[in-house]
Amino acid sequence: MPLPFARAPWLLTVLLLWGCTAPESPPDELPAPITSGAFVNPPVQVTTDDGPVVGEIINGLKVFKGIPYAAPPTGPRRWAPPARPTRWTQPLTTTAFGPPCPQTKAGVPTPSEDCLRLNVWSPNRPGAHAVLVWIHGGGYVEGHAGESWYDAAQLAWTEDLVVVSFNYRLGLLGFLALPQLAAPDSGTGNWGLRDQIAALDWVRRNIAAFGGDPARVMIAGESAGAISVTTLLAAEPAQGRFHRAAIQSGTYRPVLEKEQATGAFPSAYAVGVQAAILLGCTQGDIAACLRARTPAEVLAAQARLPPVMELGLPLLPTLPVVDGVVLKGRPLARVLAGSGDVPVLVGANDDELSFVMDALGVVGNAGDFGRYVDALGAGQRKAELTALYQPAPAREREAAIALGTDLSFACPAQRLATASATTGTANAYLYRFARALPNGALSPLGATHGTDIVYLFGHFDAVGTTPTPDDATLSQYVQAAWGSLARTGTPIPTWLPYSPGGPVLTWNTPSTTETVWRGGRCAALESLGLLLP
Repeated sequence: MPLPFARAPWLLTVLLLWGCTAPESPPDELPAPITSGAFVNPPVQVTTDDGPVVGEIINGLKVFKGIPYAAPPTGPRRWAPPARPTRWTQPLTTTAFGPPCPQTKAGVPTPSEDCLRLNVWSPNRPGAHAVLVWIHGGGYVEGHAGESWYDAAQLAWTEDLVVVSFNYRLGLLGFLALPQLAAPDSGTGNWGLRDQIAALDWVRRNIAAFGGDPARVMIAGESAGAISVTTLLAAEPAQGRFHRAAIQSGTYRPVLEKEQATGAFPSAYAVGVQAAILLGCTQGDIAACLRARTPAEVLAAQARLPPVMELGLPLLPTLPVVDGVVLKGRPLARVLAGSGDVPVLVGANDDELSFVMDALGVVGNAGDFGRYVDALGAGQRKAELTALYQPAPAREREAAIALGTDLSFACPAQRLATASATTGTANAYLYRFARALPNGALSPLGATHGTDIVYLFGHFDAVGTTPTPDDATLSQYVQAAWGSLARTGTPIPTWLPYSPGGPVLTWNTPSTTETVWRGGRCAALESLGLLLP
């Protein structure tokens, strides 16, 4: 099981060539069938609007893996909006996850551009069940829906949900913006985001056939998946395709402006030009040249892109783009202006950045907190930050973790909850996840980035942890809250809607309700001008 806490490539997720033409429509292709030999479990067939699929009944769930929701984005379809797959007539075996999208993450199954596949877990019970659509994380450069800790069987069965997960294009293959790569609607760069919207379209058209209720669809994700949820709240083409949202550790990362640099981040076109140079595509038909490159060549060029520094971390600038079509403004700003009037559950873990501090040289020695402040580019505020976080001797690492967590996840989560509560028409629910894994290699990291996923899906084994009875109970509570939000638009009764000043639900053993968020530090960071726009 690849662990998100050891993702060195994840930390590195991080030319105007005019004269664009819309790509020609490629010839239709039948999806490549996914087969896994004879059925181990009883088969079950469902007819989608693209063709019939055959999955399995496993422990009371109808399980389908690797259903194509879009045609392979190859040839002229690369760097183009996702297209519907060609309809098939023979039942397609869907009992194995589709391949991950091209990426450099070690230990994943063999990637392929033929990766736009989704998975469905559905209770084998009558009725129209609420739907939870999970968007995987990985910094927009890695990850896939088939990772073991995303297995949704326990969540679907326990909470009587239909759970859908899917792959989407990553890195340069998912977010390369150039004038020559403009879509027919003039948008560019948001290919991976368009994939997400296409998956939601598939859910709207087909989920009733799987026992799902298309009028009760909740999108949820963690890290880049959560940032995707935030982005979908603001993306006009996504509106009406979901009815609730859960945002786990992910509101902080910026998007790229199409033509204008913002702070340390270049424009999307500048990144595209640099990629075109690295791929040797600077003359003639730029789009055809780029599409002739192999995925391996594109990934090699991606690895050579100059990283940008954000919160002391080097990140690749392969991000969603304010292109004027899919995104007409920066996501958080559009939510602040009243976009996305759906119930929102949002929060952060207590120790999000603990897993990177050793790599940054912050181990708790004298002066480490100040060095981290310098790495943030906030040296001019060192005195104020030292007073705010009070890094006691031998606890400088803890103070640095608190500062990095506030800046990157916790304070942006509060800002989004406040915006949703004050400018929208639906409730917002704010949480902090304070429970560290009880044992195993990750337990010393506290409630680090990704810990909440283990409790939501219940796969403690995926991270080498044996849950205590308290942890098993907490996992049930987390599943109940997410499940209730999906079904009814409100989580568990003890979780009250947020308004400026509280309340906040703290997930621990037991859970508690608080009114002060992160010691009140976010207001101070805001006044110091340190929170990202």
